[in-house]
Amino acid sequence: MLLMPLMRSTPPFWMPARPSLPWPNDQIREVPRRRIADPQADPAATPSAQPLDVKRRRSSAVHESRHVVAAHDDLEVHPRVRVGLRQHRLLVLAVAIVLGVVAMRTTLSAQGAVVTDSVSSPGLVQNVVGDSAVRRTLVYLPPSYQREATRRYPVVYLLHGATSLPQEWVDGSYQGLDLRVALDSLIGASAIPELIVVMPDANNKLGAGFYANSAATGNWEDFVVHDLVDHVDRRYRTDARASKRALVGHSMGGFGAFNIGFEHPDVFGFIYAISPCCIGFVGRTGPSPAWATLSRIKRWQDAPGNVYLLLGMAAALDGSRTDPRLFTELPFDVSRDSTVVANASVQARWRARMPPDRASAMVRRGVRPPMIVMESGSEETQLRLGIEVLRARLDSLGIRYADTTFTGGHIDRVRERFTQHVLPTVGKWFR
Repeated sequence: MLLMPLMRSTPPFWMPARPSLPWPNDQIREVPRRRIADPQADPAATPSAQPLDVKRRRSSAVHESRHVVAAHDDLEVHPRVRVGLRQHRLLVLAVAIVLGVVAMRTTLSAQGAVVTDSVSSPGLVQNVVGDSAVRRTLVYLPPSYQREATRRYPVVYLLHGATSLPQEWVDGSYQGLDLRVALDSLIGASAIPELIVVMPDANNKLGAGFYANSAATGNWEDFVVHDLVDHVDRRYRTDARASKRALVGHSMGGFGAFNIGFEHPDVFGFIYAISPCCIGFVGRTGPSPAWATLSRIKRWQDAPGNVYLLLGMAAALDGSRTDPRLFTELPFDVSRDSTVVANASVQARWRARMPPDRASAMVRRGVRPPMIVMESGSEETQLRLGIEVLRARLDSLGIRYADTTFTGGHIDRVRERFTQHVLPTVGKWFR
């Protein structure tokens, strides 16, 4: 795994000194696995080459009791002795049953639960594409949640990518990842503290709402910052401080995590963006024939699948309620000879709603930035161009962050990254 250096700059006068953020890969904790020796596979694992004597594994109390009787088989055993042995055996059996029940209850109590909730958002009612304003949300509750009635927990808000759904975090879509099982394992190994994870459904009819407030597709930023957070704090026992809230996003969710985190550092104290897409007019969102294709549609429903991401961005960042295409202008125009040229005024409007400009606006307000971690795969060449744009802006602003490059692509390492890097890093921040 190739690691990019931790970028630090001298903080501006308004930023208090803060401890440096640990590397994401420093959070990896190897959980020791118990090795059971197999005498057939490893003869040296046993004291001798002879097969193990099963009798030697018996408990000393039972073994000694039987030995007393066996050593005197030629003698008559007094009736009281027989009764005493019988009572002893019954007592041992009863203790074993009790211990088994206790062990079963302990195992069950060590499991967290994923519950299905729903959150109503007034700001989504206005959307013109027919999306529901009531959003299904999955919530992971840690193992001790039901039995420790006064305890409060930090919260991770997990934003999915374009065309994705929250259940993909738990149904094995990402290399078999079941986030509940992963969280239970990490908590059980003391790799992370107990925490709540909130997974909202932000998938809209376009497959991409970018977690932005839009005249066309509804106020998705308000849904996350106000409706979702308020609902979770009211309904669950959360630690409702910004220092105990983390905003984690993948792909389009990474874009949303940056935008929301830079605009609302008083709500989220920690941002972790995995493979954040669509930053700036580079890579997939740079000049390409796709803009010409999008410019020719008459209605948003007519857009081919290969431009839906760009359509989602147009509707989210500069949307129109009255135009049947959901936008009136695009950041690139198409000349008569089919040349794609930049539209400076539209690009300025879009940039104002992208992470680099949001970071600049945060500094101008004089607020304290959240902790920032980002990562991307070595094979994500187009996407990484946008990350370089953001890094350059953060460096110029003196905002500290951690950036990691892992070996892989956009979704082929999601399970590994979450279980070995993302969750342990967030967990260390919460401690």
